[in-house]
Amino acid sequence: MKNFIFSLVLFLIMLTTANAQVPDTLPTFKGMFKMENNQAFTSDSLSQKGINVLVFYDPGCGHCQELASEIGKSLDKFKEHTDFYFVAMQEKGQVEGMLNMFAKELISKPNVHFLHDPTGQFILAFNPKNFPFAYIYNAETGKEIKHFNGEGKLRKLLPYLDIRH
Repeated sequence: MKNFIFSLVLFLIMLTTANAQVPDTLPTFKGMFKMENNQAFTSDSLSQKGINVLVFYDPGCGHCQELASEIGKSLDKFKEHTDFYFVAMQEKGQVEGMLNMFAKELISKPNVHFLHDPTGQFILAFNPKNFPFAYIYNAETGKEIKHFNGEGKLRKLLPYLDIRH
């Protein structure tokens, strides 16, 4: 029943934002929390250097699991100031289950952050249409580099990320 209510709320939020555009500059947001310690997390908490990648995902989504796994296996390819922020509306236990099963490499990495969004603030700010939704932007300017709706393959994101050569 809890999953049904969650899905219904998510559907209604996505329906109300169906005509909205993905922002071309980083929108301000609040109401999220760090998974590891439940501290408040806002747009001001994001890294101010390099490239930030915000990934809105569902731990039970196969494409989301695949993207998380591929990012985990490729972390050493990214330059120092490439930060990944994984945002989920689900509780910590579901996120930990996905990580332990599909993306252990992401656990406890300094440039990988897991956020809990209990009220759908990400949906309201970024207008995603599908899982996973990846929003890549320049941390210094706040300008969007590229966004992906429903893309589960890291190879599509790679041209827009800072890669070590």
